[in-house]
Amino acid sequence: MNQTFDLSRWLRLVGAHWTENRKRYLLALLAMGGMLIAWYAFLLSIDKFGPLNLFLQYTAYYCGLYIIGCFYASTIFSQLGNKSQAIPYLAIPASHLEKLLCGILFGVVLFFLAYTCIFYIVDIPMVSMANKIIAREHQYWPKTMLPIGSVEVLNLWNNKWAPIPDKQYHLIFLGYFAIQSAFLLGSVYFVRWSFIKTIVAILLFWLVLVFFMIKGLSAHMPEGWHYDSMLDWTNFSGQQLNTRFIRLPALLEKLLLLSAQYCVAPAFWLITYFRLKEKEV
Repeated sequence: MNQTFDLSRWLRLVGAHWTENRKRYLLALLAMGGMLIAWYAFLLSIDKFGPLNLFLQYTAYYCGLYIIGCFYASTIFSQLGNKSQAIPYLAIPASHLEKLLCGILFGVVLFFLAYTCIFYIVDIPMVSMANKIIAREHQYWPKTMLPIGSVEVLNLWNNKWAPIPDKQYHLIFLGYFAIQSAFLLGSVYFVRWSFIKTIVAILLFWLVLVFFMIKGLSAHMPEGWHYDSMLDWTNFSGQQLNTRFIRLPALLEKLLLLSAQYCVAPAFWLITYFRLKEKEV
């Protein structure tokens, strides 16, 4: 039997994890659905003209996904923060890789699928209700003859309301998995209050990055030059004809973009694996 990964052993670990936590997971799904229904009901009660438009659906989906998903990820290895629970958990006859993959399965894959399903189970009938309210009460915008039109159901992969980085590169969508993976690492790295400590660590990292870009790079550029985006610079001075741009090579831009999209989360999972191997009680 392979000591690093054995499929039958991993499946038994997954089954045991589900048996121990299924009530908690099912209650969490009901809680997520209830909170979304309550939020949508509030929006329907305060806006009779454009209830549940695409922007509100987009905001509701991603706010819930980031907040609930990151909080849930910070609890995946919460047993390690309690000595009485950590010893039995570390004594489970499964490898560290199998425990990590089990955590990723429940905390990343199944959570995302379950959250998305719950969202659409609530979103579709609530959007239908919003269209009935428009048709019954306000078919035109106030003091105009412009028809309000029906509300569409949010399409995550073809959303005209999404910001440009998400519309073109799905950076907000993929960025969720990167940030959630940081909270997964935090659940192993920090003994207590992992959710709060991970938030503080992320904010400090972001502060250092912004300080480096402003004081470290921008302050040393030639006069008049500044960032136009993360990948190019400009010396725009108000006259379009005199504007010049400097961009990174196309291949390097593509590699950086692909890294930002697909490599951050696996990198955090890899760090989590090594941290889990080193964990002691």
